[in-house]
Amino acid sequence: MTSEPIPKAIELGALRRAHARAMAVEEARADPESVTQRITDAAVKAGLEDQAADGAVPARSKERIYIDRLVKDQSKLKAPPGTHPISAFWSFGIQHPEAPLNNDGVPFLDQRFIAEEWAHQQNLREPGSAQTLETSQGGRELDDMFLWEDEVIEALGGAKAGFGPNYAQESWHEISGTYAEVAAGEVFVFADTANTRSILHKKELRALCDNDKVGLDNIHFVFEPPATWPEVTRTEAGTNAVRAVAQFDNPALPQYIDPHAYPADEPEIRKAKIDGFLALATPVQEAASVAAPGVDGPAITGPGVKLPEAEVPAAETPAVAAPTVHAPAVEAPSAVEAPVVPAAPASVRKPLWQVGFDHTPTAAKPSTPGTTTGPAAGAGAAVAPVLVPRPTGTGMDGPS
Repeated sequence: MTSEPIPKAIELGALRRAHARAMAVEEARADPESVTQRITDAAVKAGLEDQAADGAVPARSKERIYIDRLVKDQSKLKAPPGTHPISAFWSFGIQHPEAPLNNDGVPFLDQRFIAEEWAHQQNLREPGSAQTLETSQGGRELDDMFLWEDEVIEALGGAKAGFGPNYAQESWHEISGTYAEVAAGEVFVFADTANTRSILHKKELRALCDNDKVGLDNIHFVFEPPATWPEVTRTEAGTNAVRAVAQFDNPALPQYIDPHAYPADEPEIRKAKIDGFLALATPVQEAASVAAPGVDGPAITGPGVKLPEAEVPAAETPAVAAPTVHAPAVEAPSAVEAPVVPAAPASVRKPLWQVGFDHTPTAAKPSTPGTTTGPAAGAGAAVAPVLVPRPTGTGMDGPS
């Protein structure tokens, strides 16, 4: 597999977005009351009131109640009427010397901004053809609440008002799952794999597999499998379908593939492992078998089962009643049982990039938080980033 690096225009646009966001974060930290006032105004407009503690039910402010409703509000995450955009998802990011510094002091470009810039450029060609969570109505609103910032949480009343230390993460987990539930048709994933600590792994990919308007065949990873993988692993376990259901970083969790040990297994053992993982992503249906052939993965046969939960705190995933599994049908399902999936806009080209940038190194220094140096200020100087080992800081997608 050989493909182009992330295009220069998208790289520069993503850097501008990252620096603009860094400046907005600094402003929110300096004036958290203006942020909380927006949330309060929205809660008042919705007619909400503070909820006092009542036995086992803890106190919740009207702001907390408003946000809890927002992250489950499908109407604010659906595409505008008459449009059928490709929904983009993202996870983690890439070191880039011109990017803002993350919590570990590393110049770090979130995939979020790469995905947003890709969607922006697609929409310039054909309006309404692409979106990300943060560009949807609900995503923008939650993003502008700056819930990751301690100053904002304190201004909202902290734990006494229902804003515990994990509230930001829980909220983004919830809205991410809702966003995946309302997606339709082909989706693009801005990642090379789904790390087990990420929302992409814990929430989004399972929801996309279970979403009968998306399903396994419509999940497309924008980046090639990691270049450090052996060629056999890249070819067999690096397909879109396998990367959507398997994980490659934690042997203690289900669906693990060791990318470097994988080629040592016999071909029939490798095939059985892959087939087993793919079957786990097949939604429960009334037919006795479900075929999911495609150029990017082997066919799936046999009755489907739900993809099992993996490392998701109970607070992040409300209990849901298990679906009823029907006996195998004698006849094939009728055509009306198949959901109508909108076709992707003809102008949207399916990207396949390397996780990196194609530039000549320069002596440019990393920027400091809140500044707009380098490409963010319009300069054309380019640098050669280094791939990030799995990050250790905190951010919207878990570590970032």
